[in-house]
Amino acid sequence: MFGFSFTKLLVLAAIVAAVWYGFKYVGRLERMQKGERKTGERSFTERLRKATRAKDGAPGEAGRIEDTEQCPKCSAYVLVEGVENCGRPGCPY
Repeated sequence: MFGFSFTKLLVLAAIVAAVWYGFKYVGRLERMQKGERKTGERSFTERLRKATRAKDGAPGEAGRIEDTEQCPKCSAYVLVEGVENCGRPGCPY
């Protein structure tokens, strides 16, 4: 009844980890409310921005959206601004 089993030890480890990380999270929230951050510690938005930059590779082009329209001859989508002739016969651009 009071012996150690693998299941009991696993549950105990999960409870200890939950309490540990809970205190870390609460401490981080208190530091952020006071405006005190450790050297090199990033906020959530800074970490998210860095992860997005690392995934995209191009920091300046991440939010740029351009309009396109479908070509009536070849059915390919081309940019509205800076359209050039594709070289196919009958291209309207």
